[in-house]
Amino acid sequence: MSRKPEQQAGSAILTGRPTASSGSVPDPRLDMALRNVGFQGRRDTAGPQLHAQPAPVAADGKARETAVALARRDWLMGVMEAQRRLSVPAAGLWRIERLSGQDFLDQFYALGRPCVITGAIADWPALARWTPDYLRAAIGDTPVEFQGGRQNAADFELAKDRYKQRLPFRTYMDRITHTPGNDAYVTAYNSAANRAAFAPLMADTRPITDYLTPGGGMLWIGPAGTFTPLHFDLTNNLLAQVVGRKHVLLLPATQSRFLYNSRHVFSEVHDLEDPARLERYPLARQATPYAVTLEPGELLYIPIGWWHQVRALDFSVMLTYTNFRWPNEGHRSYPAD
Repeated sequence: MSRKPEQQAGSAILTGRPTASSGSVPDPRLDMALRNVGFQGRRDTAGPQLHAQPAPVAADGKARETAVALARRDWLMGVMEAQRRLSVPAAGLWRIERLSGQDFLDQFYALGRPCVITGAIADWPALARWTPDYLRAAIGDTPVEFQGGRQNAADFELAKDRYKQRLPFRTYMDRITHTPGNDAYVTAYNSAANRAAFAPLMADTRPITDYLTPGGGMLWIGPAGTFTPLHFDLTNNLLAQVVGRKHVLLLPATQSRFLYNSRHVFSEVHDLEDPARLERYPLARQATPYAVTLEPGELLYIPIGWWHQVRALDFSVMLTYTNFRWPNEGHRSYPAD
């Protein structure tokens, strides 16, 4: 099967089917066997350039030891990123159709590589049914929790509890239908409070058994313009886009040295598409994200530690899942602030 790499925001988006026979994505075992007999394949002889960041000057021995350790970590990240980019298939983000569970495990989940999967939820009635009017009728005036008052708040992700609000669902839908923006958003953080309210909608979905164990997803419902700033998650995540489109920027952990991560899982840069933020945080200009427009009916796998920011282009309904068939326990050992 042919494939066409497409350059978006500095990183390749590839289409095809990742099977060893098609040649769309190299089978790691075949690749290793070829390398063992001396076949190296096609490569970019110039390769990406490394720009080492100077180690900060420290005032005392302990601080200097810490600074050197951080400089060595950043050096290693730079080397790993340069090596990753030597191969377009290895470094590209794949948009693939109906990926089997075993191929997903072997070529993406176990390797910590993101991908977009099409066709896996084509049988969901929700894809056709979940119009604003249908959602209003299904949930009615049942109260739901959402994140409100976010528009002019700098800490709406760091202090989520501060922005919890409740409204009858029909009233919430009226509010977001007529007011695009980032001020009102049902997010995964509200999922526990909303599980009973949204239970009637789950009949319109189907289990994604190739990748997930039984269990419901976490709903996101919001207008065009909702925005989740740049961060990484402490679990592997599968996003199922049901209604509307979302614009997603993704960056590997190897680019963390450009992203000013000083508080928990969040980047001080906040928005890689905001010129004012790039002016304030100039190293972020060296970051090269993947840019993905996630369409209705598509899945996006985001591995643990991958940076991402998400902006809704339309009224949007999405589900996120963490209940993979394989271990997803990285959050348990995360060193808290």
